[in-house]
Amino acid sequence: MSTKQYLNAFINNSATIRNVLAADIEDAPHKAVAYDSDGKLALPAADGAPAVGVILSDAAAFDTGSALVTKAGTEVDVLIKDTGLIETGEAVAKGDLLTVDAKGCAKKAAAGSFILGIAMAAAAVAGELVQIHITKSGYAV
Repeated sequence: MSTKQYLNAFINNSATIRNVLAADIEDAPHKAVAYDSDGKLALPAADGAPAVGVILSDAAAFDTGSALVTKAGTEVDVLIKDTGLIETGEAVAKGDLLTVDAKGCAKKAAAGSFILGIAMAAAAVAGELVQIHITKSGYAV
């Protein structure tokens, strides 16, 4: 038995984290992100890859004329649990299990893809915002 005594345990009850982006992201708010090999936030490596959470709408951005870009090194807030908004990459139905594509957008989870959460509303087309309940439920079968 250990002789160490722990007076408390660290529990972070916050639904968000704050970290820096590894690379520029166009239209970053409401996009899903993952950690890269340096521990910075980046778009998921591939369609169906695990994601940490969703960038919140208050992410700083610069207008490039064709898109709003959140620059590498910018600190952003990311929703990692509970319910928030995510941009869709395709039509989804309320109740669909959602994964993300390599652009950070939600799509219906196919077999072998990481389930980020559940769609709490429907989207008719790509580019719509839907509520997602983030569950991080493992991989779809």
